[in-house]
Amino acid sequence: MDQHLYSQGELTLVPEVALNLSRGCGNPAGFADIQSGEVVVDFGCGGGIDVILAAHKVGPQGRIIGIDFAPEMIERAKQAIEAAGLQERDIELRVADMAIPQLPDSCVDVVISNCVINLIPDKAAVYQEASRILKHGGRVAISDIVLTEKIDSELKERFQATWPGCLGGAIPEDEYLNMIREAGFAEIRIVARHLLTPMELEAMACCPGEEFTPHPAKEDLIAVQGKVSSIKFRAIKHLH
Repeated sequence: MDQHLYSQGELTLVPEVALNLSRGCGNPAGFADIQSGEVVVDFGCGGGIDVILAAHKVGPQGRIIGIDFAPEMIERAKQAIEAAGLQERDIELRVADMAIPQLPDSCVDVVISNCVINLIPDKAAVYQEASRILKHGGRVAISDIVLTEKIDSELKERFQATWPGCLGGAIPEDEYLNMIREAGFAEIRIVARHLLTPMELEAMACCPGEEFTPHPAKEDLIAVQGKVSSIKFRAIKHLH
């Protein structure tokens, strides 16, 4: 994992089981401006690192819901929450599809997600659901992977053949941000943008690990150098 994305203080709050499974490209709980007592949903919570950090921010009065489609990740996140001593907090972990989170309308203050939405074929559905479950004026804080320009269609198909790798689902940034606006979000503020280095690209292409994702051809990785960014942004649900 990219531990420099988290401060030393944050890392001390997170047990090893969660750190070892973190494959994020940002620290959304760090820039979501989470307040005490808020309800936060983590789309694609994985091993639970961002759930734990958000739980510390919302405090005992707040509530956290972690959603992941992989039952084994939810199990690991449960272990991590116990190891972090947060089992008495209002934290719910559920196996669910981010595009069908099965939560009521207007029930949460913040949706966070760390380098996961790019993996979803129907990203627009995920943002429409985020908009639906957020209260008016609620916000998203997202880290994700985007392209700086369109890439060759055959190259894209080869990356999609290894869909678990983060490059398989990446789309150009302008398309991504337009999709968010169409889902009902405004005031999109880019917190940070980082062009992936060749080494980061290689790690990202094999995410979450070589045992899950075949290694892409070297020439394919060379072809996308300088064209893949991680972006971190916040956006507000429109007040209709």
